[in-house]
Amino acid sequence: MTDIVEYVPLVRELHERAAKLRAPINGAFELTAFCNLRCGMCYVRQSGGGNGPVGKKELSASEWLDLARQAKESGLLFLLLTGGEVFLRKDYFEIYEPLTRMGFMLTVFTNGALITAAIARRLSRSPPSRIEISLYGATAASYEKVTGVVGSFAACCAGIENLIANRVPLVLKSTLSRFNVSELEDMRQMAHDWGVQFYASWLLSRRPDKERSQVEDYRLSARECVELEARDRASASELREAALSAKASDSDSNFYCKAGRAAFIVNPYGELNVCSLLPEPAARPLETGFRNAWMEVVKYVDSAPALSAECSGCGERVFCGRCPAWSLMENGTLTAPVPYWCEIARARKERYGGPLDPAPHSTAE
Repeated sequence: MTDIVEYVPLVRELHERAAKLRAPINGAFELTAFCNLRCGMCYVRQSGGGNGPVGKKELSASEWLDLARQAKESGLLFLLLTGGEVFLRKDYFEIYEPLTRMGFMLTVFTNGALITAAIARRLSRSPPSRIEISLYGATAASYEKVTGVVGSFAACCAGIENLIANRVPLVLKSTLSRFNVSELEDMRQMAHDWGVQFYASWLLSRRPDKERSQVEDYRLSARECVELEARDRASASELREAALSAKASDSDSNFYCKAGRAAFIVNPYGELNVCSLLPEPAARPLETGFRNAWMEVVKYVDSAPALSAECSGCGERVFCGRCPAWSLMENGTLTAPVPYWCEIARARKERYGGPLDPAPHSTAE
């Protein structure tokens, strides 16, 4: 855990420099949109068989590797493999193992339920920087209320233990919802007992593809979110510092994160986008070449409209996490305010406007 903490400042500095140079140092490959679980709040999962949306076919192993080689030439260093559920791909190791020899800092996101002892042993031969597993509850009842699959809790726990037994670097995380928030401390204790790092988040978005989502049934209220956030001393202190800093609102840039400046994502169908929540500009790196596709993303970000007057003049702006992706998902534009984020910003201002309450512990261990 100490190594991870000490590693953060260096990573942040590298990303800052890359953003100034518009170098795509950080990328995500969304290997598949299919998943073995049926989480109602998921923003990406495709159901059923086939290749997903009509007329779109998921990339082959050789196509992913071609993309990786091109991206590396353009500066890619940090690479995330995600889904859907990556271990549903029968050719997963045909993609993964060559990537481990390309010099990337690899991270893998998975629900862990498909990680057998054999898969864990194979991963241990060329381990990633870390694997992150989502833990959706501390009991089968709550976990499977979220995932919709009987037996998935036991399968996830078995996958975690297989990785630990084979010394594969592992982090546990949880997406908090109405169905599992009461078990946060129990999940934290599970991670402690396993001897692995744990963190939790509460932010649930709609689906970028406009498909029906049950996110409203899962989301916590703005006030509940801020109360949870306030238990995390690091997060609360950062927000407090930002609120008191004159630099906190000195930019009217609509895109304020590293997406499209130093980071990108490629979806299962080979479209290069700004981030996982913004399915634009849908550049085609396998057709135009990665560098050209990346510059298309940079141009998209640079030409985005400015913040709306309502947002730029808002007194709670420093507490708000609204971004163009959220505006597009919720309102169909890149600039409009997002009511859910407005509620969170107001709750944060009320919470952090005065002295911070003592935090008994952090949401991360």
